[in-house]
Amino acid sequence: MPYADEEILRKREEAKKKKYQTLEDGIYMDGRILLFERENLLNAFSICLPDIMKIMPQEYARIKYPSEFRPQIILTTDDLGVNMGFTIFPGEAVSEDLEGMTVHMGSAIHRSNPDYRLYPVRELEEITGKWFAFRSHAMDSSIYNMMLLTAVGGNLVQGSFNCGYEEYRKWKRIVLLMWNTIQPLEKERQL
Repeated sequence: MPYADEEILRKREEAKKKKYQTLEDGIYMDGRILLFERENLLNAFSICLPDIMKIMPQEYARIKYPSEFRPQIILTTDDLGVNMGFTIFPGEAVSEDLEGMTVHMGSAIHRSNPDYRLYPVRELEEITGKWFAFRSHAMDSSIYNMMLLTAVGGNLVQGSFNCGYEEYRKWKRIVLLMWNTIQPLEKERQL
């Protein structure tokens, strides 16, 4: 009856995947439930993030993102394989031109790396924001990248996400759910 045990385990996994599909309840992935909490970032906005992502230490960020133009804050998993970054451009939010800026960003990436596979610009569903994805290359693998531009409280926020290409199917939906939770921080009332 070893096949019966395998079937029971498979059905339990399927039931967990169906039950845990939202940021509120958690999302079942890789044998565990990811729990999400709203976090404040860069003193400008908040976002729901999974409990498995922490701020990447600067010494790792300098190696993984050697350019001085790396994101202002980079969140990562313990193995450094899944990363999300954000940069704020104060006072540069032009929400009616987000699409043009996003297309320009994709074009710049493609010009400097013509062998990268770029996917079309898309719109976020819950907040005003545009994003696109592209497939890049590492030394011995492919990387799935997502780039975001959104206006938050009068600022332009650039977001990025990357993971191994073989993992993108399980992460893409989650990243979009997280990005849709971006909110400006409320200004405290002055007494």
